[in-house]
Amino acid sequence: MSGISGKSILIAGATGGLGQAIVLALAPVSCSLMLVHRKDDDRKDQLKNKLKECKAKVTFYRCDFTKADEINDATDIFFEQEKEPYALVNLIGDPARVDWQKAQIGHMQESFLKNASAPLHSAKEFGLHLRSAGRAGAIVLFSSGQGTYPFEGSLYYGVAKAALAHGAKILAKDFGGDPFVRVNVVAPGVNQAGMAEESIRKGKYEPYLKQKIIPRYGEASGIANLTVFLLDPELYMTGQTIVYDGGLSLRRDLLR
Repeated sequence: MSGISGKSILIAGATGGLGQAIVLALAPVSCSLMLVHRKDDDRKDQLKNKLKECKAKVTFYRCDFTKADEINDATDIFFEQEKEPYALVNLIGDPARVDWQKAQIGHMQESFLKNASAPLHSAKEFGLHLRSAGRAGAIVLFSSGQGTYPFEGSLYYGVAKAALAHGAKILAKDFGGDPFVRVNVVAPGVNQAGMAEESIRKGKYEPYLKQKIIPRYGEASGIANLTVFLLDPELYMTGQTIVYDGGLSLRRDLLR
């Protein structure tokens, strides 16, 4: 992680389960973190307490990262106040928990806004700022296993997350070359943090364990370590979606 020492990273969705894990993985490094959160709540206070003795310089910034004007303002402020603006990590999304047979077009539009349009807009704006400044950098977006495999019933969530991954590949092409602005995507499976946490509590994914489709549920720390890897300035990879799901999307259950 020494490669990101002295650099500045904007993290949207920083107070969520996966967001906190990523922040805490970066906290021991002498970097600068601008942590975007939507509201002042217990999760923000909890993270703030955990960061009291960290090496990183930490700034909290409240805004709605699904609104274009607020995304633009946050990005402008980040590039104006930071000496070494380098990376964007955007975890913003919504599980779109609707009955796909009864849902209407408005549900699809809302899911696209939160799971594809807004994250891709933030990535585009961040990349343009880096390019304007002549800086190399990294952008990490978050899709889902449901965006890489056609899980039944996931129409209103999976389609938007698949669009996000494809859009990231286009941005990686547009921002490639020199300066090298890398755009990559993490597609988590069933992890004990983030959007899957509630479903785990309700027992939705327990059959995957009983049938030995996956060995265990994923840990937030694993996603954090992968994200830190993708932020490495020496990384020679862009336009990729990393599926981190313990083999869930391989569907071992279909072998039986």
